[in-house]
Amino acid sequence: METCYQTLSTIYEIVKSDPSPHTYLCTPHQIILRQAGDWLIIQKHLELLAAEKLITIKQLDKIAISITQEGIAKVKSAKNNFVNDNFTFQNEGLKTSTSKVNPTNYL
Repeated sequence: METCYQTLSTIYEIVKSDPSPHTYLCTPHQIILRQAGDWLIIQKHLELLAAEKLITIKQLDKIAISITQEGIAKVKSAKNNFVNDNFTFQNEGLKTSTSKVNPTNYL
């Protein structure tokens, strides 16, 4: 996952338990506390995500970030399609059997 999408995932983790996550106003402080990295890098990520319309950035009395419906869909899609490049099946020691299982043996 690209690093800007890790920031999107962080925002999603902050807002996901809210009944209306796309209207939750997240603060930069909340993001910084949950993500390792310099604020300037996080700020660049936020700009990229806003350009993709995955988040909105509002200047209220303080900066507020909200995730869009598209941003939520992107995070959920990425989480569902996650494949660890280092994952392998451990087939060693496993034997396959061609015998049929009789379900009555388990009743």
